Amino acid sequence: MTDRIIVLVDGSIYSRSVCEHAAWVASRTGAAITLLHVLGRHEAPEGTDLSGSLALGVRTALLKELSELDEKRAKLARQRGRAILDDAKAVVQAAGVEDVTTLLRHGDVVETVKELEGEAALLAVGKRGEAADFAKLHLGSNLERIARSVHRPLLVAARAFKPIESVLIAYDGGTSAMKAVNHVARNPLFQGSRSSPSGRNRRKHARSSTTLRPF
Repeated sequence: MTDRIIVLVDGSIYSRSVCEHAAWVASRTGAAITLLHVLGRHEAPEGTDLSGSLALGVRTALLKELSELDEKRAKLARQRGRAILDDAKAVVQAAGVEDVTTLLRHGDVVETVKELEGEAALLAVGKRGEAADFAKLHLGSNLERIARSVHRPLLVAARAFKPIESVLIAYDGGTSAMKAVNHVARNPLFQGSRSSPSGRNRRKHARSSTTLRPF
């Protein structure tokens, strides 16, 4: 694991927030940032054979035109992806982060993140993506898939950036809960933050509070 934050950006209204959150983390930890934009498979040319999907008698010129249109769409998707990455890089650099790289990939976003997560100390993603339905109070579908698949800490950014001043831990005294407590207590990211466990068992709370006491 390296001191690097991989930040997923998709051009949605959450992109600025996730960049600002990642920059805030980098300012406290000294981590570098890699900005990642993933083009879906439908945005990449696949060399589809269109000849069988058209009626007999269609001129070769039309098949060629359809193929060129597919290539043009893919080119525009790549250009848009690079523009999204350039804008995100400007936001991160404006926040004072100097070590910033960009990465444009094709494929499934979850598969791509799983492939790259070994290079990261932290992953950052927006609460919802570009295609989210804001009429429904649900998390983005890609976020849920990523959260269930990765093994690195995952920072989920809200719509607007706000420095993290307190940490609430859902604590039940179990192994996973204590692991979360230890992570917060030892991570320089949370130094100076107010940390408190949430749960009903006071005796178990005492154990976690002892670990968190320096903060």
